[in-house]
Amino acid sequence: MADGAARPGVAVVGAGPAGLSAAFALARAGVAVTVLEAGAHPGGRTRTDELEGCRIDTAVQLYGSVYTRFLRVLREAGAGALCERTSGRDALWRKGQAHEVVYGSPTSMLASGALPFTLKLKLGAHYLPYLHRHADQLRMDALHAAAAAGLDRESAAAWGAREMGRPFVDLLADPLLTTLYGAHAHETSAGFYHALARQGMSLDVLALRGGTQGFCDALAHAVHTKGGRVRTGAAVHSVSADERGVEISGDGWTERFDAVILAVPAPAAQALVRDGMPRTAEWLAGVQVRPTVTIGIVLDRPAGVRWFGLSYARGESAALAAVCAQEAKLPGLVAPGMGVLLALPLPEVGPRLMDASEEQVLSAILPDLRKPFPRIDAAIRAVRLYRWEHGWTVFRPGMLQHLAALGRPGAVEAEPRIALAGDYLVAPNVEGAVVSGLRAAERILSTVDPG
Repeated sequence: MADGAARPGVAVVGAGPAGLSAAFALARAGVAVTVLEAGAHPGGRTRTDELEGCRIDTAVQLYGSVYTRFLRVLREAGAGALCERTSGRDALWRKGQAHEVVYGSPTSMLASGALPFTLKLKLGAHYLPYLHRHADQLRMDALHAAAAAGLDRESAAAWGAREMGRPFVDLLADPLLTTLYGAHAHETSAGFYHALARQGMSLDVLALRGGTQGFCDALAHAVHTKGGRVRTGAAVHSVSADERGVEISGDGWTERFDAVILAVPAPAAQALVRDGMPRTAEWLAGVQVRPTVTIGIVLDRPAGVRWFGLSYARGESAALAAVCAQEAKLPGLVAPGMGVLLALPLPEVGPRLMDASEEQVLSAILPDLRKPFPRIDAAIRAVRLYRWEHGWTVFRPGMLQHLAALGRPGAVEAEPRIALAGDYLVAPNVEGAVVSGLRAAERILSTVDPG
């Protein structure tokens, strides 16, 4: 690039992990980046709130040591020291008791009282060898391989009931999926569940000091130090490409860029490309997204449990999928002498609570909270409700094939100046979001010359 020439300008719509990872990669490559975020702060679902002097991670809680791109980007942004190993100790509520486990790892279940002996035998003799045999097809960053192997044709519940028996579904697959991915086993691809289980066979569980929002805050700061901008309160309503570039409009403003990355949930991206990229919009319409809420509860005493997350076996709760005890994650999040819980509703309950008041939501979940915390009513000091319009991306049966179709010629418009990013393109977690953002940045870098 000649002296005095303007650097190419790229807009990134959305300041969650996908958008900020893309913006960070572009800024490091010398591209002038503007991040446009509709909300009041960066982070998306990686948000940390403060209530009664305590810090609450309002959606995303933990990270796995297998999240290699997430960890690399965190280090490159100068914030690697925020990451610490946490115990990973969780529990499963079954038959009136909390059974401690290292949740998410099939191998850890073999030593837990959460599962009956016959299911443990089947895990060791059948399921773990199955995961090993299909290891090459069960990569979370390449789920199209599971689709190619025929593992995306049925649900995790159908596969589990046939191959392992109903307890596998009710005590293992369903609690894991409802807690971490907001979907029941009967509505989740078997291939996706197997990839998740394969990943969980060997990992350390990590958390961020000060809260999960530290990741996006670190990226936003790094983008700024490299000359980029992060604008909050900047909702984007339209995106259109012509021979002069890409025009982006919001409330009372219009700007032009050389290229744009749409790092927003699939429904929001669909609305932005519907007129100019109809085939892309049609593909995005095939991504199932579910709204939900989470509920932060501050207690006037510690929760008094050793586990961090408690999931409920299928049929053991009417409203809750899980509850997380924030003080058991890392020191410093919860004020001394107090406790903080984050409650996650069942997939079918979350959408019904979107328009409810905090009092109505608390009333709905209290019967399930009283099971592990019999005296919780008297300990509640404050409640805060968090609403997530695009809370969960459901990796239904056929979703992995849907992802594979995205790469086929003619499936979507070949518009090199507009790229998509979001966890729905890889896997519905922070690592998937980061991978998608880095891939989108690579695509845009092939079309613009930073000089």
